[in-house]
Amino acid sequence: MTGGVAMARIEREWQAEHEGAALASELHRIMVISHRQAKGFIDCRCVTVNGESVEKHGHRLKAGDTVKVAFDPEQTYDVMPPARKLQAGPFENLWEDTHLLFVYKPAGLLTVPTEKAGEPSLAEAITESYRRRGFKRFELYIVHRLDRFTSGVLVFAKTPEALHGLKKHFELHRLQRVYFAILVGELPENSGTLAGHLIEHAKSLKMSVATARKGPGGGKRMPAGAKEAVTHYRVIERLPGHTVVEVKLETGRRNQIRVQFADRGFPLLGDQVYGTESPLLDRQALHAELLGFKHPVTEEQVTVTAPMPADMEAALKALRNQARIVRAATGVKGEEGIFQPTESRDHKLKRVARAKRFGEDEDRPKRTDGPVPARRVGKEDRPQRTFGSSAERPARPRRTDGDERPRRTFGSAERPSRPRREEGEARPRPAGPSDRPARPRRDDSDARPRRAFGSAERPRRPRREEGEARPRPAGPSDRPARPRRDDGDARPRRAFGSAERPSRPRREEGEARPRPAGPSDRPARPRRESSEERPRRSFGASERPAGPRREAPGDRPTRKPAPRMGKPKPRKP
Repeated sequence: MTGGVAMARIEREWQAEHEGAALASELHRIMVISHRQAKGFIDCRCVTVNGESVEKHGHRLKAGDTVKVAFDPEQTYDVMPPARKLQAGPFENLWEDTHLLFVYKPAGLLTVPTEKAGEPSLAEAITESYRRRGFKRFELYIVHRLDRFTSGVLVFAKTPEALHGLKKHFELHRLQRVYFAILVGELPENSGTLAGHLIEHAKSLKMSVATARKGPGGGKRMPAGAKEAVTHYRVIERLPGHTVVEVKLETGRRNQIRVQFADRGFPLLGDQVYGTESPLLDRQALHAELLGFKHPVTEEQVTVTAPMPADMEAALKALRNQARIVRAATGVKGEEGIFQPTESRDHKLKRVARAKRFGEDEDRPKRTDGPVPARRVGKEDRPQRTFGSSAERPARPRRTDGDERPRRTFGSAERPSRPRREEGEARPRPAGPSDRPARPRRDDSDARPRRAFGSAERPRRPRREEGEARPRPAGPSDRPARPRRDDGDARPRRAFGSAERPSRPRREEGEARPRPAGPSDRPARPRRESSEERPRRSFGASERPAGPRREAPGDRPTRKPAPRMGKPKPRKP
């Protein structure tokens, strides 16, 4: 070096005494330095063993090995970051704004780092890429994760506001998650739902479907730690010995799709944990295809999709080629035997609404000519009518049986008028095999005569005078009139009209009600002179409320007993 003074280097050399000791631990013990500084000496190639440079912290020493350390005391030797952090990971940025970041996670990459050092993760790769772009204090918040060997869309939060909103979306299941999976086996149904509880085993850390067990107090209960898991699926394609399904998650448990389908008997293709290995794919055939929700800050709908990975495309291509070979060997031609998934009405309405929301109809070219494609309604294909005016409409085939209904070929102006029946004339019945005979009329005396006169010829009923008894028709059913009572208790009949009714004399305030003289007359009840006398209500006859009617003068309603004021009776425990 020119224009400077070279710093003196310190060299220390000794021979290892213990067999199998780690190199970093040997430096820490002999030189009385921290473990971090000892690893820094090794990373900066300041340590040699038997004259050879060693770069591993855990290099095992043998008894008698010569260890030599040469370092500069004026410099600080720190641990070098691993090479995986210096390079951006194999991820792809799908969509990004100030609060959210959508990325594509490839299969085989961890979402977050684990306790074992040395394995790359997606979160570390994203953080390192932002630091290389000049973000000194970049913070990335983990919201959810995918399995290590599952590919697809992942979302990260970049601000605390977005993190709080996304956590609420995941807790309340207010988001849309669509997965693409290949199952081993042929599902018997085209769609369905897998609902149950999942539990994690402490020793193996594997998930399994929990079953209810009998509790100590009777009844069945789920074991502690079991969480609810709901999965909806729909068949997309059927291949020889395999089924391609579209999966929608309602809950997000660990390994939920893999565990529930394996418990059903249809494990995922290539799943080495819950299924078996496959020569078509060296991982589970599961891909997170779509992730959509309402933006937690701007409240706009955000939906991000990820393309199918190359390894799953290759597996599907091999299965489809096998299907073609099977069809050719069996002699099947055309589209016969090819599974075509039916779209439910709810699924179609959601798809149309999503297309309108994101403007997919504007980008799609409009059809200007040609027949309208078949429109699917429910589970059946209902073809559209392609004929024009009513003149081109094909005629419906006429029936040839005897009950044929004649077609009307005349217009409204040429319609013949229906003959009007005379008053009392019976309705004519058409002659034919369906003609029924008329009902015979009864000739007995109890027969009800038919009225054959009109409204203008109807005889008027004689009006009864005021007080006149209603005349009864003479006949065998006539009952004799009830004899009138001649005793003194007979109630005289009122023969005067409403205008001639005598007015009842009004009683003065506090005056007793007069009683009619007779054998049933009772002496008036003496009035109470105490201070607690109950005043009488002085309302008129039109305002008097109607009370219960007594059948006899001696029948009076019983009073409600007064409440007991003694000590209350104690209740039984």
